[in-house]
Amino acid sequence: MKNVFKTLEEFLKNIIPSEIKYVFKEKYETDQKYEFILVIEKKDFILFKDKKLNLIESVTNICNSQASTFLKKIVIDLEVLESYV
Repeated sequence: MKNVFKTLEEFLKNIIPSEIKYVFKEKYETDQKYEFILVIEKKDFILFKDKKLNLIESVTNICNSQASTFLKKIVIDLEVLESYV
């Protein structure tokens, strides 16, 4: 799971704009899938869950495609952190 995590972490670092703060962590591994969690601030939610520009869905679709080299399904849970100023 460590190798998959490092690959996804590097991938996200290259596609998520640098001004967006996020935390990406491993959750667990089963026989069928690797599950991760991505925590973002509420103000950045639109980038990750907008119907036209859904970053999480796009990443998981790529990772779970037939062309993927990952042996198990990739699941990324999105958590939104309320920002207080």
